[in-house]
Amino acid sequence: MTKTPPTIRWGLIDRAVALISPQAASQRYAARIALGNLRRAYDGSAKGRGTDGWTTSGKAADAEIGMAAPVLRDRMRDLVRNNPMAAKAVSVLVNSLVGTGIRPRAASADKALNKLVDNLWARWAVNFHANVSRVFHREVSHL
Repeated sequence: MTKTPPTIRWGLIDRAVALISPQAASQRYAARIALGNLRRAYDGSAKGRGTDGWTTSGKAADAEIGMAAPVLRDRMRDLVRNNPMAAKAVSVLVNSLVGTGIRPRAASADKALNKLVDNLWARWAVNFHANVSRVFHREVSHL
């Protein structure tokens, strides 16, 4: 929830300064806005009707989850299955974090060797078929 910034009203002194020096008046107004922003606090630290029932523990996220992790995981999976917005959120996160998949690249100190290995990999990958991925993983596991 976003609060609208407080309205800074021009007083008698502000109007007088503006008549004499508009630049000084604008600097004064900017300083008053900055001061007003400093006085505001985070909504989460506010006390009042909106935060009366809010209990916090100060523990780390892993400690909070603790024994409830399996239940939380199951509920998250159910939510993704049954709520299109949750499914889209997970999809956006996965696409942002994982992307199109692993893209192996050679990373030796020799740039010429890196280029050679990358080119050989690219030539091999063109002929690779998804249907033989099990064979590929079996072969790689023997390395």
